[in-house]
Amino acid sequence: MISDIATANNDAGSKVAASGPEPLLVVRNLQKFFPVRRGIFARVRQWVKAVDDVSFTLRRGETLGLVGESGCGKTTVGRTVLRLTPATGGEVVFNEENILALPRNALHALRPKMQIIFQDPYGSLNPRMTVGSAIAEPFRIHGLAEAGAAKRKPSGHELRERVGKLLEQVGMPPDAQYRYPHEFSGGQRQRIGIARALALKPSFIVCDEPTSALDVSVRAQVINLLQDLQRSHGLSYLMISHDLGAVRHISKQVAVMYLGRIVEQAPTAELYDKPRHPYTRVLLSAIPLPDPTKRRNRVTAADDEIPSPINVPTGCAFHPRCPLYALLGKPERCRAELPELRPVELGSEHVVRCHYHEDIDKLS
Repeated sequence: MISDIATANNDAGSKVAASGPEPLLVVRNLQKFFPVRRGIFARVRQWVKAVDDVSFTLRRGETLGLVGESGCGKTTVGRTVLRLTPATGGEVVFNEENILALPRNALHALRPKMQIIFQDPYGSLNPRMTVGSAIAEPFRIHGLAEAGAAKRKPSGHELRERVGKLLEQVGMPPDAQYRYPHEFSGGQRQRIGIARALALKPSFIVCDEPTSALDVSVRAQVINLLQDLQRSHGLSYLMISHDLGAVRHISKQVAVMYLGRIVEQAPTAELYDKPRHPYTRVLLSAIPLPDPTKRRNRVTAADDEIPSPINVPTGCAFHPRCPLYALLGKPERCRAELPELRPVELGSEHVVRCHYHEDIDKLS
């Protein structure tokens, strides 16, 4: 459900060109570097390249899954896109406005349309606020009894009624608004977080690993709820997760990140059936099969240790761990030349950042 990518090679990196339905969000060459300070004067000595030249397009009513190992930069992408974390470079165009260049007042006016569901349902809710107060907070901040209404101070009755309707939408009883977060299970708290994200009727929601802290039995319920809400409200999701099973269920396109860069992106069915990057093969091989009688030929990384984002390997960042690199005799090109994000075939939506992706079947 998302972007079509074609590459245009330039100094800044790959650019994404999209065709089809109207895009809601366009991210171009996004960068986020964190300084590493050392010494008595705390001078900047190095930079952690958490996000380095990330581009994608998200269309209205669609979902992009963003996957990768912990520390690859997925969450930083989501927070930077929402400008919760300041970007180092690039553009984030939402509704045809570059939100990275907006002044504070203009950004505040745009906030209702961009929301986030946080990873931790325990830490994302204030334990001293009732559920109703937490969900009503967006209305108080923006002075709205209902999203889209004229700006005014909402009354207590209006807030309670609106909060009750939001709780019903996520499968919770309206009277849950009078209780505190500690009185609910993890799955119920995540539903409360989803209700809060829906409060101002957004068009775009960043789902930052919304199921990772939940039991397996509850994960499916939350994913199904997100899908139902997407259909009824026309929402667009950036689904950030390391759970490739959940991403496959909700996304029609998936982007795979490694050390701050997208290394592969494709329609979901194609990426899961015919992955073209060795890193994607490694990730998919790690998915457990639900049938104990079946066994999979595992493709494993040559090294389990992920390189530091402070000292990213030269050339292809994955080459020290790449099983294909070792199989092909450790070609110099992998160590010396950074691969561009290119279509696997002319005009294909499936793009990959690998010099030797044509040889990927040798790993089978």
